[in-house]
Amino acid sequence: EAGTTIVTGDTKVMGHGELDGLVLNTTGVALTSRLVSDCGLRPGDQILVTGTMGDHGLAIMATRNELALETTLESDVAPIHTLVRRALDVGGAGVIALKDPTRGGLSSALHEMAEKSGVGIIVDETAVPLRDEVRAVGELLGIDPLVSANEGKAVFGLRPEVAEGVLDAVRSHPLGRKAAIVGECVADRPGFVILDTGFGSRLLAEPEGELLPRIC
Repeated sequence: EAGTTIVTGDTKVMGHGELDGLVLNTTGVALTSRLVSDCGLRPGDQILVTGTMGDHGLAIMATRNELALETTLESDVAPIHTLVRRALDVGGAGVIALKDPTRGGLSSALHEMAEKSGVGIIVDETAVPLRDEVRAVGELLGIDPLVSANEGKAVFGLRPEVAEGVLDAVRSHPLGRKAAIVGECVADRPGFVILDTGFGSRLLAEPEGELLPRIC
């Protein structure tokens, strides 16, 4: 499904009793005609997420805490290379930035993009797609879904003139049906991410510590 092949292996020497499972190591080289980094944003650029936020981290936390849920909360882990390619094909040079909202979730991804680009980012909280189960588990455990890890999503920075076209293209992909434009870059407060709640605005805090150990 991901179009990858395992071609070699690796050995690792561990002390007695230090290993209780399996050690994996992977190495790869990416070949591309165009590199899209996580910087280069300008005021007016639009922020697009390819789907619901926080699914992976809160699915793990719900399982770890043995929460009894009426519906199954599953990780969003998935290969997204074909989704990203579709966005790049439609958006062309208007696709300015690309980031994975994995460790630290959407909050961490946006803070890194804002800091590296020297812009502020205003996020419309009501536009961020969240599953009801994720929201409920987050409230129960006191975890903001915006700092919860994702494993099958991407965050795009787009020039305004291509934003709607890319959104339509991403939504036409099976993994992007819940995609949404959630924010805009501004010249004010460079390096900061501001959350517009609909009732006011506040700084979106950067994640502190780790909700999960490194398991993927």
